[in-house]
Amino acid sequence: MTMKAILVFSSTYSLLFVLHIVFAVNDLNLLFRFVALLLVAMTFFCAPLLWLIDSSMNQSERIGYIVSIPLSIGIAYAYTNMNFQIDATLLALLATSLTHGGWWLLMKGK
Repeated sequence: MTMKAILVFSSTYSLLFVLHIVFAVNDLNLLFRFVALLLVAMTFFCAPLLWLIDSSMNQSERIGYIVSIPLSIGIAYAYTNMNFQIDATLLALLATSLTHGGWWLLMKGK
């Protein structure tokens, strides 16, 4: 398994995470929302993004799903104003499970 995809994904996610904090602190609302949207998309579509970065990566579905679980919990936490709410957390986990399950079904035939 190649680590290239994981390194590119995690570096990009980390950079965007820092940027969203910088934009929030400086009241750059439009940029903050754009970066937040990218972070959400990267969270819920981690496996497809890993595969797009490196299509030779074995087990991108499983690794992407595993990576997306804590990230989706963090997304739920952020969207509930830094409060842990079980309903938002379960919804985020369901969303990442559905997107990654759909990706697995799509890739299963290939």
